[in-house]
Amino acid sequence: MKSIRFALAVWFVLLFFALGLVRPTWATGFSNDQSDLWWIPAESGWGIQLVERGTTIFATMFVYDANGKPTWYTATMEGSKPGGVLTFTGDLNATTGPWFGAVPYQTGQVTLTKVGTMTWVKQAGEGGTLTYTVNGVAVSKVGVVRQTTRNDDYTGPYNVSVHITATGCVPPAKNGVTDGGDTLAITQAGAAIVLTLVSTGCTLSGAYLQNGQFGTASGTYSCINGDMGTFTLSNMNVTPQGMLAVFAATSAKTACVSTGQIGGVRNDK
Repeated sequence: MKSIRFALAVWFVLLFFALGLVRPTWATGFSNDQSDLWWIPAESGWGIQLVERGTTIFATMFVYDANGKPTWYTATMEGSKPGGVLTFTGDLNATTGPWFGAVPYQTGQVTLTKVGTMTWVKQAGEGGTLTYTVNGVAVSKVGVVRQTTRNDDYTGPYNVSVHITATGCVPPAKNGVTDGGDTLAITQAGAAIVLTLVSTGCTLSGAYLQNGQFGTASGTYSCINGDMGTFTLSNMNVTPQGMLAVFAATSAKTACVSTGQIGGVRNDK
């Protein structure tokens, strides 16, 4: 796996983060980005949209009242990490306003009424727990997950860099931290994805899975130097400017367990 670790460049990390060319998959240093559509697949018909910036989430929830009338609520929730658990909480508000067809729109008729509170707790893995109250009625939703609309497409060439820490290697001299750079070519067809490090001749082939705004890829890799093993890319995120992911791999040749982050900017624009 050392060939992959040496294949990637620190200066690109500094470049795309400093210039803001790529939105990090963790959104801010506070947490992994909670921005997405969220739902419970077995309860199709209601949902919630979370938009996170820094330590703040703005939530828009679409549900139905006691008479089955569609309604929606909003909340601005502030984040904290009690006991290391990512938690956002804030007031829940109901909004009424003029008919949408009114021209001009009558902003003065908009009302905002506090009806309770809302709390979003991010659980281990991809799910979370949503609790809220509306005029004394308490609701708890466990197993709320990101809603996927379609797969992202990572196809293209990238100038990439990676920060990798290797442990458990045989011989131990291969353990340590490595930063470097290379050109990465990605081809994707549906759930099949192939990533090739051009300069070092390492190819990673596997299956891609979309989860809301993020993706995951896992499979096997092999290099022209004889190294081979398994890999996982998680928290994958792509934009017109570049891509980012959390990287993990285990070498069948050296027993190295390598973890870190990979990211890059497109070089075809």
